[in-house]
Amino acid sequence: MEKKKAVIYSTVALIALVILVVGATYAYFQNQYGSASNADVNVTTYTTDVLTFETGDAINITADQESFAQGKGNRTGSTFSRATLQANNKTNTATANYYVYLNISGNDFEYSKDSSSPELLLSITDNSGNQVTKLTGLNYITVTDGSNKSVSGFDITKSSGLLTLIDNKEISASPKKIEEWNITITLVNYNYDQNANTGKSFSGKLMIQKDEYILTATDVCSGKSLSDCVIAQYTGIKNSNIYYHDSNLTNGAGDSSYRYAGADVKNYICLGSSEATCPDDNLYRIIGVFGDNNHGIKDQQLVKVIKNTSIGNIKWNKSNSNVWANASLNTTLNSTFKTEKLSGFEDKIAEVSWRVSGYSTSAATVKTVYTAEITNATKTHTAKIGLMYPSDYEYATTPDYWTTNLFDYDTAAKNKDWLFLGSYEWLLSPGSGDFNGAWNVNSSGRAYNNGGVVYASAVRPSFYLLSSVKYVSGSGTSSLPIRIN
Repeated sequence: MEKKKAVIYSTVALIALVILVVGATYAYFQNQYGSASNADVNVTTYTTDVLTFETGDAINITADQESFAQGKGNRTGSTFSRATLQANNKTNTATANYYVYLNISGNDFEYSKDSSSPELLLSITDNSGNQVTKLTGLNYITVTDGSNKSVSGFDITKSSGLLTLIDNKEISASPKKIEEWNITITLVNYNYDQNANTGKSFSGKLMIQKDEYILTATDVCSGKSLSDCVIAQYTGIKNSNIYYHDSNLTNGAGDSSYRYAGADVKNYICLGSSEATCPDDNLYRIIGVFGDNNHGIKDQQLVKVIKNTSIGNIKWNKSNSNVWANASLNTTLNSTFKTEKLSGFEDKIAEVSWRVSGYSTSAATVKTVYTAEITNATKTHTAKIGLMYPSDYEYATTPDYWTTNLFDYDTAAKNKDWLFLGSYEWLLSPGSGDFNGAWNVNSSGRAYNNGGVVYASAVRPSFYLLSSVKYVSGSGTSSLPIRIN
């Protein structure tokens, strides 16, 4: 009995102690934070903007014998891409941007007739069913098929790599917006022989994403000739620093050439080496793509290259004459240099007609000099190896300096010219007003027409590659130069 009382007393004491501690704690917190009160706590949670994407199946088209049979109609493949923007639940409004690309992983079609009758046409429609009719670098065309029906779209007969279809499209939602793009690729069945494309195939899929895909040569050059690779970079890569010298380019050559210009251009190419790191002796740079008015080979677009570094200081001519056909440097380039340094890929170099009549003064703009030395040339010399022209040098700077006289290139113009070597360097053209002078660039960047041919200056050989040369790999940087077959 006494033990039970002790247990009861102990229990009561413990309860009292707990009450005392709780009370003290409550009093402490009251002292710290004031009197207690009853309150309702409301928490509001807001959602964020959400941008999602969806794409359809890839498109695969293969041409067999039935594809071009009379009355069979056209073969098509279609797919879509969709962007959905859901706004947050606080403002119920949102804005975002996105990009749509067509990634062509395989395409070996060719023109059965010519580019006015493309085999493959790409059509694009927006959410409202409206046709897209303008894309940078692609030609929108309407043709008549073998059933006398009109088919419209962008010519992608020779396209490969990544094509930008929708560029930085803005989408706004309040609170939700869906935008859908539908594409159809049509293999057109004409009423003439297209058997050259039997067995050919096309594979491609749409890509849609929030961030811009920064294209490089590896994206746009796959399966192309080297000349088409350069042109594809002009049409498909932003800030490629390639300029198309058609009649619309202010102060341009007007010869439909494609030329790299600026201080930092991705035009490195490795020739004659398969080493993982291109040796300095095999590293060249692409000046541009030129037509027959520049090299004399009819109806061919040829890539012109120049050695990245000098092969040494050499006299333009050992005798006091500026006739290039008889110049000792011409002999050296087309014998010793060609034999010793170009072994293994000499068969990829075109024999062309070099324009060697020159011009009489450097107190002139590049357009004037180009017209005199190229367009109105009165003398030519056929060979594989030469040098760059004065106009090559000046057109390699940015367009804002194309109105600067070549003699004044020792200003800021040279700092934006990727061809400026930083030393005295020989150019191809003779100074037509002087029997013993030739064009030269001095160490300050000034180009002038009366360098004494018997004096030694840096030499960077230049030549044109055959139109059959194909792109293999590389982005054009010095560490990842373009490789050819």
